[in-house]
Amino acid sequence: MIGEKIKTRLKELGLTQKDLAITLNISPSTLSGYITGYRTPDINTISMIANALKVKPSYFLDDNENLNKKDKKDIAKDVASIMTKIKRKEDGPAYYNGVEMDQEDADLFEQALEFALRSIKIENKEKYTPKKYRK
Repeated sequence: MIGEKIKTRLKELGLTQKDLAITLNISPSTLSGYITGYRTPDINTISMIANALKVKPSYFLDDNENLNKKDKKDIAKDVASIMTKIKRKEDGPAYYNGVEMDQEDADLFEQALEFALRSIKIENKEKYTPKKYRK
C-alpha cells in the first residue's frame, strides 16, 4: 500500500527511487524494501518520505480504508482538540525531551498524530466489524 503510493508520487514528480533514496539519505535497497512491502518504514521515516514527496504522511493511508465521513470528521476534531491544548500558551509552552516545541515540531507532531489516529481507527474497524459486514 505505502509502496504503491510512493511509486505513484515519484512518477508524478518525475523522480526515481534513487533520487528519493539520496534525498532521504537511505540506501536504495532500503527504499526498495519499503516499496515492495518487504520492509515497513517507521513513523519518522514516513514523515521524511512525505516531506520529500511533498505530501502529508496521511497520504500513505489507503483511500479505501473504510473510513467514512464521520470517522474522518471525528479524527480531525480529535487532532484539533489535542493540538489546541498543545499550542495553548496560557498553560505554558509545549516541551519534548526538555526542549520547547517550535512551529515546525508542532506541525510534524500534528501530522504524526493524524496518521496514528487514522491507523488506529482503521485497525479497530477491522478488528471489531463482524465478518458478514466486511467488504
